[in-house]
Amino acid sequence: MSALAWGIGCAVAVAGFVLVMARRRSETDAARAERASRPAALRDAELVYMERLFRISTPVELVAKLDRAYRMPSGLLVLVEFKTRWSNQPFLSDVIQLSVQRMTVMGQTGQSVAAYGYVMVKAPTRRALPIAHFVKLMTGEQVVALVRRRDEILAGRGVSARKASSLKTCDACAFRADCDSGNK
Repeated sequence: MSALAWGIGCAVAVAGFVLVMARRRSETDAARAERASRPAALRDAELVYMERLFRISTPVELVAKLDRAYRMPSGLLVLVEFKTRWSNQPFLSDVIQLSVQRMTVMGQTGQSVAAYGYVMVKAPTRRALPIAHFVKLMTGEQVVALVRRRDEILAGRGVSARKASSLKTCDACAFRADCDSGNK
């Protein structure tokens, strides 16, 4: 083997080693960043679902894509929803979203999911860190009632939309023109 061939072989081996180490470091950095982004109560939990879609057809049809689900040492799953916005607070829509996710995960997998979750709110700036907000989720019965009410409104079956608790919500509502709230 010539010195040139040996040198090229060594260079290829070193380059391969450097690439493997860089990949390991980036995976470690990503895992470290994910762990740091969790609410403190989930530090010892295992990330089991990330950006995963779930569906159920009974008692009502629901589809939900969850941001993250963590398995606590007890086996209970806890859901986490990430939001980027200026207002550092959970909204009712976040609670509804997590509650639907809870129903779909339980319905599709049969796993136990906590009746609470977390909304992680991050301001839309580069340096902002997410802040965890503990939220109590709606029951399955409340979610079903909400879905059925929505269906009744859409079908025009004598159920009318009501004023939202926030006028900003009314401003963006598709039913604003039909609403009986007087916020037109």
